[in-house]
Amino acid sequence: MNECGGERSSTVALALTGSPSVVASPIGDPLDAPKEGALSGRVKLGLRFSLINTVFSRLATFAVGVVLARLLVPEQFGLYTTALVVQTMLLTFNDFGTATALVRHEGDVRRLLPTVWTISVGGACAVYGVCLLTSSLLASGLGVPQAAGLIRVLSLNVLLDGFAAVPGALLTRNLRQARRLIADASGLVANLVLTATLAAAGFGAWALVIGHVGGTVVVTVLLLVVAKQVPRFGISWKHTEEVIRYGGAVVVSSILMVLLQYAPQTITGRMLGATALGFFYLASNVSSWPASVVTTTIERVGLATFSRARDAGVDLDKAASAVIGMVAMAVLPAGAALALLAPEVVDVVYGDKWAPAAPVLAGLAVAAIARVLADLVFNLMITAGSALSSVLVQVIWLFALVPAAITATARWGLVGMGWAVAVVACLVALPVHVWGLRRAGVRVHVLLRGLALPVLFTVITVATLLFLSLIVHGTLPYLLVGGAVTAIVVTVGWLARGDRLTLALDTPVKA
Repeated sequence: MNECGGERSSTVALALTGSPSVVASPIGDPLDAPKEGALSGRVKLGLRFSLINTVFSRLATFAVGVVLARLLVPEQFGLYTTALVVQTMLLTFNDFGTATALVRHEGDVRRLLPTVWTISVGGACAVYGVCLLTSSLLASGLGVPQAAGLIRVLSLNVLLDGFAAVPGALLTRNLRQARRLIADASGLVANLVLTATLAAAGFGAWALVIGHVGGTVVVTVLLLVVAKQVPRFGISWKHTEEVIRYGGAVVVSSILMVLLQYAPQTITGRMLGATALGFFYLASNVSSWPASVVTTTIERVGLATFSRARDAGVDLDKAASAVIGMVAMAVLPAGAALALLAPEVVDVVYGDKWAPAAPVLAGLAVAAIARVLADLVFNLMITAGSALSSVLVQVIWLFALVPAAITATARWGLVGMGWAVAVVACLVALPVHVWGLRRAGVRVHVLLRGLALPVLFTVITVATLLFLSLIVHGTLPYLLVGGAVTAIVVTVGWLARGDRLTLALDTPVKA
């Protein structure tokens, strides 16, 4: 089951921006100014609350997802996935860049608020209206015409997002992750309880849709409360121009990111049907476990960290190397372990009926590693002021992915799709992102130093798991021992890195 009620398009847009105004809370902002202190200390505080938010949401979603996988059939998951694809694509440009403009705005934001409220809510109403009129066409285009009703209801989240964008942006602007945790956690609990109850009552795919919308209602209301916001409408052409200027590139990038994420699901649905799409959806969801815990934690403060490091006179390349190395130390060994343990994970957690998802999971786990690194590199390019290059590398990635996925699926079926995504991510996306960094003037060799230790620990993890497969017999024992070994390797790796992040963020460049 996909996590909902927490991260929406406004959050995606915010994660793609980085500027002094993200961390500098000027007098007059609607939220109280955060306490000043060392950059590393403030970043770690934000990361702490972001990690709590992420871990709680993943564990809760995982637990209920296991229950739902046993209550629902793959076809029902496939129907829900179709509606989710439409909703996510709509959310990528739903606020029309207002969240981005609000985060980047310098000085008092109160004069900007009426304009961003008007554009955000008005845009959400327009987008939802278009969705209502075209839901049948969209469902048919995705190869699942019976999902039209689900699309219409699930896309209510688009309308709600128009009201959530502004308070969410204000919390991100001031690094108020503790307040964001209150809203996200409450919405997630409401979502999961409602979904599980309706699924047990036999609502099928509708349980997922109604639970998702219910959770988003709770999140939206609480965001308004904790951000102390009441919608105020009005238009200033000066501020409208600012929204267009800052939000345009980010909106385009967000759309491309969603296309990259959901193109394989769309192709699977059209070529192989709803049941295969259900298998792919589960494999895609599981493949993101190691990566999403880290990236969701980092994305709320990652670009703000890069930007603040730049403005504080810190060597941006070294700071980025420390952040990327920290992330890679978790996702590289964990992603490699998930690829090797895929059959055991699917069998133990979800049961025999989901066995076809195992080989797909192995490929998607490898792709998830590459995607995490590519996302961090993309964020760094945005911070370095290379918006055009950041968009261009995603376009190249998408143009390589679509024909490769179609060809591999036609020849090898569902397994071919999973490994096509992995091959393109590793052999096309990563090299193209390195090229983009060079265009942005980033010293790539400095960043690569941060990956040396994670790569070493990944090799150790893979070798150990392969050896264990020869001496540990039984699905559950191998999964438990392999998981324990991976956790130990990641923990030792993090300790080995010591205080590199603190040193990189708090040491200014010598004049």
